[in-house]
Amino acid sequence: MAATKTPPPDAGPPGGRSPGATRSRDGEATRATILTAARAAFDGKGYAQTSLREIARNAGVKPSLVVHFYGSKAGLLAATVEWPFDPETVVRQVLASGRDHIGERLADVFLATWEQDGRPNTALTLLHAACERPEAATLMRELFTTCVVDPIVTAIAPERAELRASLVASHLLGLHVGRYLLGFDAIVGADADELKRALASTIQHMCTGPLW
Repeated sequence: MAATKTPPPDAGPPGGRSPGATRSRDGEATRATILTAARAAFDGKGYAQTSLREIARNAGVKPSLVVHFYGSKAGLLAATVEWPFDPETVVRQVLASGRDHIGERLADVFLATWEQDGRPNTALTLLHAACERPEAATLMRELFTTCVVDPIVTAIAPERAELRASLVASHLLGLHVGRYLLGFDAIVGADADELKRALASTIQHMCTGPLW
């Protein structure tokens, strides 16, 4: 009787496919399916009217798996537009610095994001898309206001919070347009620290100061 050959300890299953690699591919496929379902739902109904349960149902997965991969609906929105930070984490970090440092922290977060690797990132792509597609404009507006700026402003300044949040978001996006899209010489030539100081004081006033 022929002797049975024992595979070496580091040998994978038949075909050379390791369990870890299979799980990784399955996870990537599941994440892609969830993102596709989320984009369709956000485009069709908007952020506020879309639930994680609905996205999970359309993706054919349990809601707990959506939370496992993306943490929250805000995190999922950020992933669909490929935004490079988690909105809920930013909200917690900014609020943790206290009311008197809101402008400084918001300016720091957004400038650091935009200046990554010395080039503008996702925001510019989204701005171009927002000019051409109403659904892209809606997603960008909801990412900036509903998921990031509005929760911060509401927590510290309930008076006219919606207006304040919209002003802050407009100011942040306006600086991005001036620096990366329109290329105003003085803004392009300013270093990040100069812009941060200027941006921080204006945002702080919009968040906590009198509006008129």
